[in-house]
Amino acid sequence: MMKTSKTTPKGVSLLALVYLILMAFVYGAYIWIEQYRLDQAQYWLASRQLSQEDVIPIQLVGTWSTTTEVIFYALFGCAFILGVYRSWRSGSTLKSFLIWNTVLIATIGIAGYMVSRFSALSIGNLLQPLLLPASVLAALFLYQVWVSMRSSRNRSVRGKLE
Repeated sequence: MMKTSKTTPKGVSLLALVYLILMAFVYGAYIWIEQYRLDQAQYWLASRQLSQEDVIPIQLVGTWSTTTEVIFYALFGCAFILGVYRSWRSGSTLKSFLIWNTVLIATIGIAGYMVSRFSALSIGNLLQPLLLPASVLAALFLYQVWVSMRSSRNRSVRGKLE
């Protein structure tokens, strides 16, 4: 009897959809926290001199922002590990992972740009969580091109030898 995979294409697409929704939700939370941090900073600067008691909430909001960014990276890292494992196990390429995540990063980047145009948030703060995933995707793309070139070169050398 042939052993079949428990992960069906429908299950994979459901997992990808859950991943995309979670990433969008975490990025939305990141935007909300950044906006809240900006609003609080403007309030604290306009209202009075900062006391030692005011420093604690400022640090807490900064911690929330950093934690949300780390969660974003962790989700991407888990998806990356799962994608590499699945491609290694099935012997396929990471093409679908690259496509899904490139679309995700581009969409989030465009959304971040639009938010920066209509709010006081800076584009740098909004795009900061995208730097690591975009770098990994660029490296992965270059790796896939290298593997593709190497395999096509090996096929052409084998064809000449025969």
